[in-house]
Amino acid sequence: MNQFSIFKVIVIVLAVSIGSCSKNEDVVTPEVIHWNYEHPEWQTQGFSECAGTIQSPVDIQTTNTIKVDLPNLVFNYSAFPIKIIDNGHTLQVNNNGTNSVTYNGKTYAFKQFHFHYHSEHLLDGVASDMELHLVHQDPASGALLVVGYFLKKGAANPVFESVFSNWPKQKETEVTTTTSINLTTLLPVDKRYYTYIGSLTTPPCSQGVTFFIMKTPLEVSGAQIDQFKAHYDHNARPVQSLNSRLMYEDIL
Repeated sequence: MNQFSIFKVIVIVLAVSIGSCSKNEDVVTPEVIHWNYEHPEWQTQGFSECAGTIQSPVDIQTTNTIKVDLPNLVFNYSAFPIKIIDNGHTLQVNNNGTNSVTYNGKTYAFKQFHFHYHSEHLLDGVASDMELHLVHQDPASGALLVVGYFLKKGAANPVFESVFSNWPKQKETEVTTTTSINLTTLLPVDKRYYTYIGSLTTPPCSQGVTFFIMKTPLEVSGAQIDQFKAHYDHNARPVQSLNSRLMYEDIL
């Protein structure tokens, strides 16, 4: 890695350390105040941080990205039984504490993954069919790292099939299943990414979240898209202004 790349990585790490969310409940606790996607002006509904200047999602404009050689994301994933919840806003799978991702020497524990229809992030102004967010957290500082994948219509995804077939009948109640999945099978060979500092895309919109949007999309069948859409046909927050933030693109 050249000196310019190292400097950019340091900037990213410092931004995470300064602005990171430090409370586990921001990731996993159900919201006390009701909110919805029909009225996403959440800052007027008691979530003041949603009006911040470091918000997600954003439109990734590839002509404006800073193209550098960045550290690899190292996924430490293994099979685990599905613990699943329909939380009233999306379908979410919680981990049993065994998985993690390592970035730039720091390990973040995998907390949960969930889906959005359509994609929340845009790529040069274009939305994908869906988006997958894998949420990780540094146990020491509480800093959040989210790995996002664009999902495009194509072949059926076996992992998503296992998840959707266990959709709970009752909302806001976690269900433990005997079905195991291994997120390693999701990962593409090309693990390059776009990265920037943003926020949770749902209330309380906590800022200082490091987002990694993978450049290679994952395939999901039309039937699987329709199955999710039947439950949530609009759970994507509108894109937010990038403001003075920088968007980095891993090129090697």
